[in-house]
Amino acid sequence: MPTSRASRQPTPAGGEPYTAATKVMRQPKRSRWVKLRLGLLAALGVGLVGLGLLYWQVHRLAQAITVADVRPNPPFGSPLLGANVLLIGTDERPDHPEEGVRSDTLILARLDAAGRWVSLLAIPRDSQVALPQVGLETTKINVAYGQGYAAAQALYRPAVTPQQGGMALAAQTVETFLGLPKRSMRVDFVATVNFAGFAGLIDALGGVTVDVPTYILDAAYPTEDFGVMRVEFQPGPQYMDGKTALIYARTRHQDSDFGRAERQQQVVRAILQAFRAKGALGQALLLPSLLRAVAGEAGGTPPVLTTLPLDRPDVLLGLLGLASGLDPDAMGQFRLGANQLSAEDGSNLIFDPVAVQTLLDQWQRAPSEAREAATVQVFNGTAVDGLASQVSFDLERQGFRMLPPGNGPSAERTRVYDVGGASATSRRLARTLSAELLSGPPPDVTSAATIVVIIGPPPPGG
Repeated sequence: MPTSRASRQPTPAGGEPYTAATKVMRQPKRSRWVKLRLGLLAALGVGLVGLGLLYWQVHRLAQAITVADVRPNPPFGSPLLGANVLLIGTDERPDHPEEGVRSDTLILARLDAAGRWVSLLAIPRDSQVALPQVGLETTKINVAYGQGYAAAQALYRPAVTPQQGGMALAAQTVETFLGLPKRSMRVDFVATVNFAGFAGLIDALGGVTVDVPTYILDAAYPTEDFGVMRVEFQPGPQYMDGKTALIYARTRHQDSDFGRAERQQQVVRAILQAFRAKGALGQALLLPSLLRAVAGEAGGTPPVLTTLPLDRPDVLLGLLGLASGLDPDAMGQFRLGANQLSAEDGSNLIFDPVAVQTLLDQWQRAPSEAREAATVQVFNGTAVDGLASQVSFDLERQGFRMLPPGNGPSAERTRVYDVGGASATSRRLARTLSAELLSGPPPDVTSAATIVVIIGPPPPGG
């Protein structure tokens, strides 16, 4: 008997007719796929919104603090390809214009986002230079910023701000002093931060932790009202807010500008460590606080200014890559010091050009043990006889280049001092000894080694 059209059931390829049970089995599969697609689209949408908000925050930050580079033929650099950024700490007091302005800190940072490494070179503010642009044959390098600040429009062009003039002349002076053009290099970007901006950045991060290597007493630390006060720091790791970290980075009466340069690099490393510890989400959430800290009051000069275009895509990608992949302890840390001095003229420091170029050879390369060719010397800071000799023998067997051991000052714990900027070797050495790693020379020890180890007693239970 023929079947009516209404009662016919469509059949799948296998020949079996669809049934109510088939529909029940097929529907959940389609439903799960739809939910998965909707979930993926929602996640993508949230991600795009998040990236948009991040870029908006960075763009706001860039608008607040970015200024044009007014040098003739300014370079075009990118952290993705390798760029040099001159960091200038300025002593600028708007309430006392009669005091002028000068650069209190000069650090040239080499950024290589592709290789994920950074090297810092501290330049003492008393380094002797010439400033032919303003008719000075002999002066200190920290004068360059103040002279450019005072004569910005005369040196460059109308409408140039004092800050732009200071940044430009400081960059030109550092390029000449270090002989960067001979290396086909420039100071690609400049960033300035005054005392308020420095402290504000650290407070926005929630403070930093700094391991003070030795006791510091400064009975004549300068105050904002042109007086002095007594400051001291005990050795060991300690939390510092912005005001405290600023004092630690600026004090120099107990040792010298060389010691101060080391402390400044130590604080820079602590800032990077604190920022990295926030993680990607925490860093994004931190941007509004950072914006408030560096933008300053409406209508006033921001405490932080830079010629680095933070919102340019290649710059932003490079900086984000460094923020996520750079180990602050792996930064190359170099400074012009006694090893590069050829003479002193009063308080002016005259550096040997050949020695300066040798140091720059190390500074501009990615940290590598082979390139560093570092030597290590161990000093015994305990009452155990022969301990330095035993440690030296063990380290030599592990491939370190050792100098004869000796006795050193009493130590509470083992510390590794990277004296010559051998960051790769010193990191492996610190891991080998499970020791603290510090940059700069150790206190009360004289050594020709690139890295110095002061052996202390083993930790409890060690």
